[in-house]
Amino acid sequence: MKTTSHSAPLSGAERRILLIVTVAILATAVSIFWLFYHYVSNGVSRTALESSDALFSYVVRRLPAESLLLLNKPEDNRQPLYREVQDLLKSVRDLTSVRYLYTTKLNAQGKPVYVVDGLEEDAEDFRHIGDLIEPEVLPQLRICLGGKPAHADKVLRTDWGDILPACTPVKINGKTVGAVVMEFDASLIAGSIRNALSYSLLVSCALVLLFIFATAWLLRRLSVPFYRKLAYTDLLTGINNRNAFELDVKRMREHGGQDGMIVLACDLDMLKKVNDLRGHAAGDAYICALARLLTERFKDRGETYRIGGDEFATLLPHEDRQALDDEMRDLRAIGSATLVESFPLLFAYGLAVFDPTRDTDLHSTLTRADSRMYALKRAQQRARAEAEPTDREARGGAAAVTTQHNL
Repeated sequence: MKTTSHSAPLSGAERRILLIVTVAILATAVSIFWLFYHYVSNGVSRTALESSDALFSYVVRRLPAESLLLLNKPEDNRQPLYREVQDLLKSVRDLTSVRYLYTTKLNAQGKPVYVVDGLEEDAEDFRHIGDLIEPEVLPQLRICLGGKPAHADKVLRTDWGDILPACTPVKINGKTVGAVVMEFDASLIAGSIRNALSYSLLVSCALVLLFIFATAWLLRRLSVPFYRKLAYTDLLTGINNRNAFELDVKRMREHGGQDGMIVLACDLDMLKKVNDLRGHAAGDAYICALARLLTERFKDRGETYRIGGDEFATLLPHEDRQALDDEMRDLRAIGSATLVESFPLLFAYGLAVFDPTRDTDLHSTLTRADSRMYALKRAQQRARAEAEPTDREARGGAAAVTTQHNL
């Protein structure tokens, strides 16, 4: 008859604690995942694009800027100037990880168009003079054609693959006449980032599940038993309290266990006198003494509960009632010989066996045990009251003899 159970469902408060911890863990995992994605993506982008500065410096120094003014239609690709620029761009592409390298400018309608493409002319995605620039790179390109270098903040997913675009303006006498554009192949980078993110997401989910399981386990194994023990333990004596008694009675009524149960009710006889003459601290010690006496005697045979101020109940399964009655008389004798704050530990008791024909549950059995206990208590009080005049007369006679002797 234990009052704590690891198989019992979590209470409402405990479920709220678990929910709060779960939300906190999920929020932490999402935050870490986002930070990882943000910094990895930005780090990769910066690493790739920082190398573009040296390449742009090299290309712009060798690029004939007038080519952006003189090359205007597809037929101009036969001019030596076109070949000169294309050879420059091809050589840079061959020596670097740049996937696309080309020059661009605004056409008569103000739209960005290709001028010289650094790809081989028989390449599938080769662009001719005057072809419109794809819209994916236009945001950076318009900044560049406005006179400022620009690059993408992240990998762009396009119809021709994952790229990191960057561009720098080309100027004549301080006036922007076009731009050089580099598109780094980011498919390997993007794939690595996606794989890393996928693995980190899986790990994060696994950790979230692990932490949720660990939290639930800790609630059941540590926190929950602690608070349940606190709820079902009498703080003064350290034994089971009334809540524990009610819980165990309910369990036995619902799941069986009442048949053959003996209910032992005990009540202190002199608690008020101890409190009046020695104070409440002495009264507490008097209560604790009876709690120890009962729990030490029945610790391996049943459960003892403090169900009131100086009232105790013990549930004893499958005991012999007559043998238990004899044992309790002996236990009362032990209590009488035990002094607590100079007072003998006097108590009354009553026994009752659960009877399904008379008792609805163990509360009814306890009521019958209480009746027998109070009957014994009243008999003991009458015996003490009858003995007190005799004691006073004896003390008075002794005092008279002493006085006469002195005279």
